[in-house]
Amino acid sequence: MGLLLLLIFVAVAGIAIGVLRGGVPKGLAESSVAGKQLGLICLLLQSVIGALALRSIGLPRGAGALLLAVALIVLLGVARANGQLPGVPLVALGLFCNLLVLTLNLGVPVAATTLERAGINVERPLPHRPDAKHVLEGGGTRLAVLGDQLAVRPLRAVVSVGDVAELAGLFLLLQGMVLAIPSRRRADAAHGAHEARTVPWSTWAD
Repeated sequence: MGLLLLLIFVAVAGIAIGVLRGGVPKGLAESSVAGKQLGLICLLLQSVIGALALRSIGLPRGAGALLLAVALIVLLGVARANGQLPGVPLVALGLFCNLLVLTLNLGVPVAATTLERAGINVERPLPHRPDAKHVLEGGGTRLAVLGDQLAVRPLRAVVSVGDVAELAGLFLLLQGMVLAIPSRRRADAAHGAHEARTVPWSTWAD
């Protein structure tokens, strides 16, 4: 669940920075983000899928890779619909990197040493699929550099460069959403002041 905790931390940080810059949390609800609820569900699914005990409900661990692929594809669709928003292009880049390495390896590659550095308890001997998300990195791994190469020991999580890009984009997106309402208010106030300064020609004629 480490990646989910990291996601929550980044989200709270983005909102907090937005508020410190003069934004209001109400902007999260009033922002015009297409597919907001669907995107949130898939983002949460992506974050927790590595911890899903699929075998306990009779499903093979390979099903985790399929669920993750579906979540990433849906998130890419949501990102495409919101490409004009701040941070979304960075989110899309991260999603594409994660989907690419997942598709090429039928799972996200991870090295046993990375899992150990993160403090994650794994089976011994380590199976080819340590959990519902990962496949063990080996000689036949493709684009291993895009796999989960980074260990976040305090959260017992392993993340990829794609995850880092996603989280950075999410930080910018949430900050922009919080700041959206004050920006609109300033624009409306400026427009109103301009109209007040503009005196119709008919007034002069009278």
